[in-house]
Amino acid sequence: MRALAKVGIGAAALLVVAWLFVSTLQDTIAEPYDVDDSVFSGWALVSRPPAPRALVGLGLRPPQRLSPGLFDELFARTMASLTTPGDAVLPIVLSGELQGELGIVLPPDEMLAAARDAGLDRVSLRPVCMAVKREPFMGRTREFFFVVVDAPELVAFRARLSAMAAERGVADALNDPTFEFVLPVAASDAEFDTWWPLVVDRETDCQAPVE
Repeated sequence: MRALAKVGIGAAALLVVAWLFVSTLQDTIAEPYDVDDSVFSGWALVSRPPAPRALVGLGLRPPQRLSPGLFDELFARTMASLTTPGDAVLPIVLSGELQGELGIVLPPDEMLAAARDAGLDRVSLRPVCMAVKREPFMGRTREFFFVVVDAPELVAFRARLSAMAAERGVADALNDPTFEFVLPVAASDAEFDTWWPLVVDRETDCQAPVE
């Protein structure tokens, strides 16, 4: 009986230790990311012609120090095996959205000029949270971590491009109400483009605020 009691106490102790570990890990993951506000303004505009497997047609590239800092803090919290995008850019217009007629009526050079005229490279973005998407894949779980930002100026710019496209004969372009502006930070594999179209549920996807 004493042996059984000792086994029971030992098992209970292990459960408590496991619970404390998981609870501590969850608390750590949920702690706010402390980021200097200055790195969320003055992002560089990037324009690329549409291409297969490309993610960004028009986007904003953050200051060089932002993405590595976010990745290092994310890794310290999760200790997961992750990879970074080769060139972290926040998509304003996806390369896939420019396939077909839209890419003809809205050429990259014209979109870039319009973005500069709209002052998008001077916009102050408002970070919301570090978020994650997960999906099962071939017996494992894929993960994609990204920062969600609020940017009314970018919403207005997409609406402006949509109106330009409509005037040129391409209706209902760039008017997806679920489109979110996000900065890719890390993923479990290098196939970042496969996460789009990306539908973000801020209630369930956000892990920690970015302040």
